[in-house]
Amino acid sequence: MDIKYILSKIKENGIPGSIRKISNRYSMFPKSINVEIMTVCNLKCKHCRVTYHGSLIPDVKLGMMEFDYFKKIVDRIPSLVRKTVSFQFSSIEPLFHKDLFAMMDYVSGYNKHISFPILTNGMLLNEKNVEELCSRNVPSVTVSLDGCRKETVESFKTGSDFERVTGNIRSARAGSKKKFLLNTIFVATASNINELVEYVDFCSGLGIDTVFVNGFLSYKQESSHLSLFSKTGNPEVYGIFLKANERARERGIKIQFPFLTAKPRGCDAHSNMYIGENGEVAACMHLARRTPLVLFSDSKINPPVIYGNVFEEDPEHIWNKREFSDFRNRHKRGEIPEECAFCGEAYGVIVSNFSAINEKNESM
Repeated sequence: MDIKYILSKIKENGIPGSIRKISNRYSMFPKSINVEIMTVCNLKCKHCRVTYHGSLIPDVKLGMMEFDYFKKIVDRIPSLVRKTVSFQFSSIEPLFHKDLFAMMDYVSGYNKHISFPILTNGMLLNEKNVEELCSRNVPSVTVSLDGCRKETVESFKTGSDFERVTGNIRSARAGSKKKFLLNTIFVATASNINELVEYVDFCSGLGIDTVFVNGFLSYKQESSHLSLFSKTGNPEVYGIFLKANERARERGIKIQFPFLTAKPRGCDAHSNMYIGENGEVAACMHLARRTPLVLFSDSKINPPVIYGNVFEEDPEHIWNKREFSDFRNRHKRGEIPEECAFCGEAYGVIVSNFSAINEKNESM
């Protein structure tokens, strides 16, 4: 961020006015950039779209992005990289890519302050990889762990090894020396929700900093019954959330929850730039290709929503196109664009939120 610009605005407008003007200026750039460096994973999880690449989601070329191709993408977006806060490597297991750390270093060459938050299934969070993460600007490592019992986790994540994952978490906690926050994501479903309070105790024993409770996003009609949210809420589950919240307070760890009442809220697509494996800029990972989405037993497959390709247009121009800006602004205002009408994330019931546990009438 340009320090001279900030100081000049403070002098002209005072601190409150400067915050508004600086915020407006930097909305011209994404806060986070996500590049899809692969379309395959080392696990098959029931809540992950990658499990359905090639079947329910057919228009996907399965594979890993070559490092040289990744560099070409980054070389096309230097001005965005210099202005953004964080850089993510898809929502698939980043440690599964052999060139991950070289990719981090290449991005850092354009912005030494950029951060790399990591979301992992924990299977590859070994000692060597923890050392590599500690030597880079990684503010957090968040492990997807959907229960505190072996049978729960391994039935939800095909190919996972509960003992290996929890052992890696313990080793990462000891080996990281608090250089990054260590968190977990618990995807709450009808199958595991009764473990949540016990799960908080379990995570406390692992040395976890924050538990993020997420909702279940369904891609198939036959799995939609696992979702716990509705149009009017879920009093029973909200009661479990309250107990888990109290237990987290007692254990001294943080916890966040998704909303249980589905209503238009928008999602964080308003601040993120998603670049697909071919350089195409999409609204988000779900709209990068034809993806089936199920909501309240209804389903829809949208055509891809693509705003441009970084190899064919100026990436800043793509980000600031009227139609792309309009899409993002609708989410920022808590509105839902038509193409997002069947996505639970737009209703606040998937990703955990600080205010979800305190919403009035949430259990009604």
